[in-house]
Amino acid sequence: METPVSLAIETSCRTGGVALGRGDELISDIDFQASARHAVQLVPRLAELLDSAGLRPADVDELYVSVGPGSFTGLRVGITVARTMGQMLSSLRCLSVPTSSAVALQAADLPWDRLAVVLDARDDCVYVSSFARVEGRIVQQGESETVEIGEFLARVERPIMLTGEGLAYHDCTGPEISTAPSELHFPTARGVWRAGRQMACEGQYTDYNKLAPIYARPPEVLRLEDQSGAKP
Repeated sequence: METPVSLAIETSCRTGGVALGRGDELISDIDFQASARHAVQLVPRLAELLDSAGLRPADVDELYVSVGPGSFTGLRVGITVARTMGQMLSSLRCLSVPTSSAVALQAADLPWDRLAVVLDARDDCVYVSSFARVEGRIVQQGESETVEIGEFLARVERPIMLTGEGLAYHDCTGPEISTAPSELHFPTARGVWRAGRQMACEGQYTDYNKLAPIYARPPEVLRLEDQSGAKP
């Protein structure tokens, strides 16, 4: 089998990015400041990345897309582009990469036995995913959950290292709690690529038309519809 060419898309936060790999090697990546303008930046940056390597979209074998939790608009943009590419390229294999997994892989070289990725869920709540090292891989333990920050800190098993953008909004200090360097708290295309590559090696592919965002909480419009009893 030929060495697969892979692309990664990260649009879950204000700093977006794309990454390109061949087999188990990350070749190059581009970060961009997107704020609420992921739709303007993403496609040109993907084209730039492929052009720099002398590749066409048809040369891409695998596409890894960050699916959140994160920016509602950003996730929609990244997933829509991934779905469009999957529809256009019949041989393209897609992977749905949880943003928490991408952030966890960025802490792979740090010394920890337990790791939790903490993302902001608003209203004094966090979206938490726990990870452990299993035979050299970083693997999620149990299901992710949205929980009040006080409850999380009261019952988290220690010692533990924390990472994730939620640390910028919540005080997560305490005995036997360490934190990853702040530059590792936010997802990057490199992290999405690393997580996606691990998932690809495990065969965790997703049909392009089943790619969907993960929300820490339902979007406000859906919550209001639930409260009013209205149907979408």
